Amino acid sequence: MPIRMHSSRLVSWVVVDREEKGNSLDYGHAMGLASAVEEACRDGETVIVALRGAGERFFSTGIDLNWVASLGSVEGAASLVYEAFKRVIQAMLECKKPVVAAVNGHAVGIAFELVQLADMAVAVRGARLGVPAVKWGMVPPVTTTLTPILHGYKVASYLALSGRLVTAEEAERLGVVNAVVDNVAQLEGWVEDLASDVSKLDSWAVAQTRMLLLRSNIMSLLELGLHAFAVSAARRETSEKASTFSKKK
Repeated sequence: MPIRMHSSRLVSWVVVDREEKGNSLDYGHAMGLASAVEEACRDGETVIVALRGAGERFFSTGIDLNWVASLGSVEGAASLVYEAFKRVIQAMLECKKPVVAAVNGHAVGIAFELVQLADMAVAVRGARLGVPAVKWGMVPPVTTTLTPILHGYKVASYLALSGRLVTAEEAERLGVVNAVVDNVAQLEGWVEDLASDVSKLDSWAVAQTRMLLLRSNIMSLLELGLHAFAVSAARRETSEKASTFSKKK
């Protein structure tokens, strides 16, 4: 299954399993990811919901460019992109449990946006993270709206306007990830250790603290970003760039 789940004693792991496609997301996979996150967040035994990609190369390469290249009318395409990724973001933000991004490999585009929205993130050494959206004629929804608040204008503008990918170590220095580990086994261990610590805390207080941390103008800002992202993804120029890239592969 492209989106699969498995649980340890304390962690619900939500895994994007499209390794042959760089764990990228089209409409159906984004909606499946949202459903899986919602289900994990309802699990009474779960302490932490962790997102990761299958394998050891990609957390996710973001939006599926083949899908972008195949989108039809601008209005219909924008609606699909907006609906799918808004639901994923809402599922993450409305969860009453901490959501952790376990970055097992490269996290690019909308996938990097999800890493930033997670409460915490840990990345393997060798992973590269960033939003090359401008290269494809798109606008990143989180980096343009929340990153200036979370990490400062200089960080946001560097990431969004250069389109460069940063190393896991650079991402840690920028405050985008909390820790860098050597391999996937250590990545999973970091998340499990964190869940063990959180399990000893008052669950009501954890949920309320999380809601307070998020309760600002986040959703209204994200609405602006998501709208720009959806419209940009549906542009003819974006479709042409994506189609050209796909043919080169």
